[in-house]
Amino acid sequence: MRSVGDALDPDEISEALEQKPKRAYRKGETYLPGPRSPELIGKIGLWYFSTDRVIPSKDLGDHLDTLIRLTAPFADDGKRLQTLREIMERENLQAHVTCFWRGSPGAKEPSIPSVATEAFARLGAGFETDFDTEDEPPHC
Repeated sequence: MRSVGDALDPDEISEALEQKPKRAYRKGETYLPGPRSPELIGKIGLWYFSTDRVIPSKDLGDHLDTLIRLTAPFADDGKRLQTLREIMERENLQAHVTCFWRGSPGAKEPSIPSVATEAFARLGAGFETDFDTEDEPPHC
């Protein structure tokens, strides 16, 4: 899940979600995109959270559940979601959820539960998938 925008304050998003991001920076701040990359200057503010090292499961549904609980915990009556929506509207931010999945040759792509698409729609987040299967091994 990522939020982007010129006026994005990563600390404000982290506080609202009660979660530290994998990567975050303000517009104009320098950041390291990778261990062997040179410093870059953020052209736009970014707050990015990934479930890949948080959830040991390979089940896409478990990762989506984690993001839903992050943005709309069960017991808070929608307060966190409302706070995020207010921040996004006030600062003209955009939110995006991208699901990556790679299966073995011939594997059936997973389906996205409607509860997930509805939850991210309430946030106003764009939702996209990047599903792929491994290529068949060469035959002799």
